[in-house]
Amino acid sequence: MNKVVKIKKQKRTIESVIDNSSIEFKKTEQGLDLLAYSIALRALGLANKDTRPKKLSNYIRSGYLQVQLISSVILFQLRGDDGVSRDDLYDSICEVLPLTSYANYRKILRIGVDNEIFTRSRSKIDSRRTMYHLSDEMIEPLCNYYSRILSDFGKVYGEAVDHNLDQLEILKLIYRLGAKTGLDNDFRGKKLKK
Repeated sequence: MNKVVKIKKQKRTIESVIDNSSIEFKKTEQGLDLLAYSIALRALGLANKDTRPKKLSNYIRSGYLQVQLISSVILFQLRGDDGVSRDDLYDSICEVLPLTSYANYRKILRIGVDNEIFTRSRSKIDSRRTMYHLSDEMIEPLCNYYSRILSDFGKVYGEAVDHNLDQLEILKLIYRLGAKTGLDNDFRGKKLKK
């Protein structure tokens, strides 16, 4: 079972998930952005299990690891947890990146703490355990970053393909992305509006 995303089991609204999280958002939209993108990044990592290369250099792996660390901590906190222990976070990371060494994981986590992406505190339940949290100073920059990704997605997607493609053709490709998720049957059979 996925330890991070228990949102499905509790049948709550997205707003209640954000309200019950241990992250203090200035606006609900910030929580929506962090939730949407963190779940998407984790889902992409989990979906890629069978196709990812078996051996990646630590340099390449550390980039994936940084993204998954941030997403996992956010998802633990959005679940309502006060933070996440190092071992639980490592288990969560290994679900997405199974060949991650504990030494490399600890190094990347330490760099995240040193750069004030994460903060540490003692667990209220067991004072021997350290809990990791998303730094309050990171909420605004992450929300801005994630929302810029979405707002620029169409433009960047269009630039990634042949410049000779018409905008309608690019929209057809983006439409296929949504239709292939298997979650939204409304995409099937609908034509793009001109």
